[in-house]
Amino acid sequence: MAIDALHVIHQFPPESRGGSESYAFDVAQRQRARGLGVEVWTGTKHWRDRLTIERDEVEGLPVTRVHRDDLYFDHHVKMWHPGVEAAFGRFLRERRPALVHVHHWVRLTCNLVEVCWRHGVPAVVTLHDYYTSCPRAFRRRPGDEACRRPLSASSCADCVPKHGYEPRAEIDAGIELFADHYRAELSLAAAVLVAVGSTADLLAQTTGVPRDRYHVLPLGYRPRFAGMPALAAPAAGAPIRFAFWGGVGRHKGVDVLLRAFRRMHSQRPGRAELHVLGGFESAGFEQELRAEAAGLPVTFHGEFTAAQLHAVGPHVGVFPSTCLETWGLVLDECFELGLPCVTSDLGALPERAGAAGLRTRAGDAADLAAALQRFVDEPRLADELRASRPATSLDLDSHVTRLLQVYEAARTMPRRVPFAGPVEAERRIAFLVQQRESAMGRVVPPGGPR
Repeated sequence: MAIDALHVIHQFPPESRGGSESYAFDVAQRQRARGLGVEVWTGTKHWRDRLTIERDEVEGLPVTRVHRDDLYFDHHVKMWHPGVEAAFGRFLRERRPALVHVHHWVRLTCNLVEVCWRHGVPAVVTLHDYYTSCPRAFRRRPGDEACRRPLSASSCADCVPKHGYEPRAEIDAGIELFADHYRAELSLAAAVLVAVGSTADLLAQTTGVPRDRYHVLPLGYRPRFAGMPALAAPAAGAPIRFAFWGGVGRHKGVDVLLRAFRRMHSQRPGRAELHVLGGFESAGFEQELRAEAAGLPVTFHGEFTAAQLHAVGPHVGVFPSTCLETWGLVLDECFELGLPCVTSDLGALPERAGAAGLRTRAGDAADLAAALQRFVDEPRLADELRASRPATSLDLDSHVTRLLQVYEAARTMPRRVPFAGPVEAERRIAFLVQQRESAMGRVVPPGGPR
């Protein structure tokens, strides 16, 4: 079948059901329902001993999964993979999609749009996070500082992930190569989409990519809880059920939430419980959180479905991200459930929650504990916030209609003159050699091989 739209993303269901993956899945299925030929080309977090391409199908949607063959491939200095580049080029030549919609580069290769450009295939990009401006992806420095610094070696060298043996020249070269790759990708794309204007503003201020390169298109939302009964309000005297759901990662502030809940529980024992739904980002982080929750009325549910979230019956959604969120699908779910929320004061979350939520200082467990305690001490607070829930997001069908208009413009408009050209292959290869030499210097014995 001809491919009208090829969605490219770092991971995809059933492996992962985070916000960007859920969005890409929903959009692809709705486009298929309109008669378009749609497929997905995705990375995966599972390493193989050789580059492996697998064909799959998810609820009737054809999926190509790419397993990289190198370790630590989420590291920013391993953003380019020549084998993935070659495999993607072969796919484009053999299947000739009319358009490629890039949602992420991680676990694939950093020059997806460039490969499309070379093959004459228009590419549309949706930026689901700040990755194109941050080698750590979430603009969050060690210590939970939300970062608004420009992307450069001078700004980022003390923050980027390192193995620990790299000389400063190699660290700087990796950062500048990262920056130039993503300026090129956004320059070569036919359209670059963001969900809120504040994301575009910060990206323009920190990357050297002009503000007018970004087009704001709010994400569409597919209701998750249709046909399920409305959740009951807390009974008089019963514990308040707070819930966090989504990817359980440090950048989501779950560790801060547990410290806050412990503080609140010490002041109001037995008056609240906490439910955490979602997969842990790592075994180490899971161990840390479970230790923090010891002795508290906290339940970790693991991976979950919409029905399982509904069955918990939460009273308040709590999303204390310590990173600059760019949308927050969880808020749409929270409001569909009829719940008020608590968010941090960063990024799009407080912007979107408006008067339906309390905002707290990101990373401040004491401030978050005080907000949680208000729901215990002020029985009417939840109803007051719930009554101020914002209008629902753009429905998925309306969003898809607008997205298809972007696709049509991308396919029919004259090829734009890029403000930044592709990164030369020789520069990528030179950096690989630089990395190899510094690594070999750590393992080769004095005097060289014997």
